[in-house]
Amino acid sequence: MSKKIQYIYIFIFFFSVIFSYFLKIDISNGGASRDLYYHWNYIVALNENLKVLLEDNNNIKYAYPQHFPLHHIIISRFDYLVFKQENYLNFYFIFSLFLPIIFYYCLDSRFPEIEFQKKIFISSIIYFIPNFQASAIWGNSHITSLFFFLASLYFLINLEKKESEKVNLNIFLVVFFMGCAAYTRQYYVIFFPCLFINILRITKLKNIIFFCFCSLMSSIPSLFLIYKNPALYHGISGNFTDSKSSILIVLSIVFVYLVPFFISNFKYNFLNYIEILKDKKNLISLFILSIIFSYILLNFNYNGYLGGGFFYKISIVFIENNALFFLIAFLGLLLCFYYFKQRIEDIFLIVIVSSSFSSGYMIFQKYFEPMVIIFMFLLIKKDFVTKIFNFNKHIIFFYFFFYWLTYYVYSANLITKIHLLLPQIGTVVLSY
Repeated sequence: MSKKIQYIYIFIFFFSVIFSYFLKIDISNGGASRDLYYHWNYIVALNENLKVLLEDNNNIKYAYPQHFPLHHIIISRFDYLVFKQENYLNFYFIFSLFLPIIFYYCLDSRFPEIEFQKKIFISSIIYFIPNFQASAIWGNSHITSLFFFLASLYFLINLEKKESEKVNLNIFLVVFFMGCAAYTRQYYVIFFPCLFINILRITKLKNIIFFCFCSLMSSIPSLFLIYKNPALYHGISGNFTDSKSSILIVLSIVFVYLVPFFISNFKYNFLNYIEILKDKKNLISLFILSIIFSYILLNFNYNGYLGGGFFYKISIVFIENNALFFLIAFLGLLLCFYYFKQRIEDIFLIVIVSSSFSSGYMIFQKYFEPMVIIFMFLLIKKDFVTKIFNFNKHIIFFYFFFYWLTYYVYSANLITKIHLLLPQIGTVVLSY
């Protein structure tokens, strides 16, 4: 593919988020613009008085978002941003545009040997992700947590590259930034066990002890926050689904981000998959996973029209049953087996991610994008990821274009049937 076509694709990625911003499109179907109301109330309250943090059950009393407050605290310290909601939204949108750039620097740090065009193409995909666009436009703290997440992974990469240099400093920064991600969105705490296993592989016992100490110290403020506001913990539970059904939801969501990279180099990946299955241990492992999947399939339970992921909604809307959803979830299992079987830490990573949203609360696609793309390129085995870079950019572009377009059609109410079955949440009026 010529460089000219590639840069046209990158321009379209970037233009789509600018287009959505100026038209104030909430491509998340109303969720992001509605969440702005709760985030903004919390920011304003903290700007007026930080002692709000010390109040008992402030999330329930004042309808603040049920997230840890780091994002809100940071924004609240800048009077200019709090003076007018428009100032905050404009600043946060510009700030969000740097996320793919930070992702590029992480890719460049881990894969200096990969050509520039491929790394810039992969990082630019983030601009095209619907829930990134919605979060950037409507000031959602989701993007702040992703900045911290990327910073943590950058120093993990740095630790792996320079094993004997400034080990404890890099470990401290890994923990610090992952802690900041968790203090912005508490579900990022699931990555601490993954960090532990990666650092265990890279460093010595004394460094592992230092990692545990730093992690323990970083958790102390969270205990106070949860004590003051139990909703930060209990609020993420519910009866929308059960623990085993949630695994199917997550597998179908992860499939969305793995499948384009599989089919874009289909011949190699398919033949490699066949070679993998010629190993009896791999075949037995996949057989056992299929039996477990069949058990999980029994009595699948997901209540309500909110959440469930991209393919769950498509299955319910267009087929009016779960058949397509179950097929996609199984294919997601097969792809996870292919991409995450290389090392014990990779296996542990996908097990943790697949089972971490099992509290019964609604599971949204936005929780995973672009998080899955980020950890796929920055956390799993480097030699294996190098092969993923042999993708067909045309396929990747048109796949994500179709994905974005589907979200746009949904949010713009262009297909009536969708909104008969899955009505919009609604938006809120901006308070300029």
